[in-house]
Amino acid sequence: MSKVRASDVGFCVVDDNANVIAGNIIHRLREAAVDMESQVNRLYRGRQAYDLSEGTKTDLDKAIEQLAYMARTLREVRNEQSKVVYLQAAE
Repeated sequence: MSKVRASDVGFCVVDDNANVIAGNIIHRLREAAVDMESQVNRLYRGRQAYDLSEGTKTDLDKAIEQLAYMARTLREVRNEQSKVVYLQAAE
């Protein structure tokens, strides 16, 4: 039995570049987080001083959902790294 390989099951990520892709994602997320963190904090500090429009609230909800989806997906990727998955031989 062998470990499942991304290239064997048709993923677009090839075995030898998965670390490069993950590293690139991590780098880009960290850069974006640094750029946005001060703006998010400004919005948070003034949260009781103004009313956002309905369109902006809807956009915030969509952004929160998108970020939550990406976080769940990355957690699943991380969690799967500790498991060893084997293909069963056909009988």
